[in-house]
Amino acid sequence: MSYLFGGKSRVDLRVTLRKLRARFGIRKLLLEGGGKINGSFLAAGLIDELSLLVAPVADGSVGTPSLFDVPENPGPSRHLRLLSAERRRGDLLWVRYRVRRRAPGREGRSR
Repeated sequence: MSYLFGGKSRVDLRVTLRKLRARFGIRKLLLEGGGKINGSFLAAGLIDELSLLVAPVADGSVGTPSLFDVPENPGPSRHLRLLSAERRRGDLLWVRYRVRRRAPGREGRSR
């Protein structure tokens, strides 16, 4: 069994990812968190791609979970570049975006 520590009082996501790569050779991670963990990775600039399945359901309830929830210091808004959009069975829509490192118009060639 392996243990990995990513901080003392707070998890340092960059340090944790560096340790995962150095110790276990992990180069890609699938993040399937809720709004808080997703928001923490987004605020730290650690998300390269966003893959979403949009279901044909609308719910306007107060307190509905969000994709990104960063209560403290969310940093700048992240701009996305559409990679693909595909209609799936059951009227689902699968969209994939690349997270841009800089705002549109301020970057050279996109990845």
